[in-house]
Amino acid sequence: MGNTLANLLITTSVTASLLMSGCSGTGNFSSKGVSHRGGFTGANHYNYSSYYQGGQQTRVAPARVYQPVGVTAPAPIVPRKNPLALLAEVRVHKDYLPKSARGRRGQSAMRPRYITIHSTQNWSKGADPWRHSLALKRSKLGSLAWHYTTDQNVAVQHLPTNVTGRHADLNGPGNKYSIGIEMCEHRGNSRIRTIDRTAKLAAYLMYKYSIPLSKVVPHYHWPRYGMNPPNKNCPHFLLDNGKPGRKWRGFQAKVKYYHDLITTQGPSYVSR
Repeated sequence: MGNTLANLLITTSVTASLLMSGCSGTGNFSSKGVSHRGGFTGANHYNYSSYYQGGQQTRVAPARVYQPVGVTAPAPIVPRKNPLALLAEVRVHKDYLPKSARGRRGQSAMRPRYITIHSTQNWSKGADPWRHSLALKRSKLGSLAWHYTTDQNVAVQHLPTNVTGRHADLNGPGNKYSIGIEMCEHRGNSRIRTIDRTAKLAAYLMYKYSIPLSKVVPHYHWPRYGMNPPNKNCPHFLLDNGKPGRKWRGFQAKVKYYHDLITTQGPSYVSR
């Protein structure tokens, strides 16, 4: 009991002494921190505390700060949307042309570098992706062939994306290195929903093949030498006066938005 009372009195005395002296040893503070008499100023004043003891300056390392236990911490950074989830929204159905179809003749292997956007300019009732797929399989469109046809409901795939098609230019880089996507325009089809589905598909293909946005191009991009005019007004409803402009930039912005969803990382937080 005596020892406890003595310790309590000593502790109280030391605490009172520190409060009166300002915890600095001398209590002499300048506008920039502790004065020279107090022991530290300048760049290192936040790293060490110091005081005078027996005429000698003594430096004391700061106390170590520990991370509280049980607090939330950043989880692994992940894309905001799974790429396969975006692809599922496109609703791709494979309906490949048979190798006997004219559109499959003379094909070669391809590593896609571009994505070319078209419009069918076929306003016939019922001219949906399935009807175009049937026409391609029966060689009703000559040697033409492209990779996807989209409308408001679905995207039908006609060719593997690692083989060439005939949809952009006669025998140039548009055919040799690009994936062709045709957008339907038949009566009763929603153009807005078709464009949105096409943008999602283009964004996924950009992700899959590391294709930059600058290489998602309209059919207009590929000149057809020997034809007049060489640059086709296609897709006509995404061009301004037959050329890429405000409407095309709007489509590119939509593609970028979906591409960012599956590639741009955003933090999420979970408890440890």
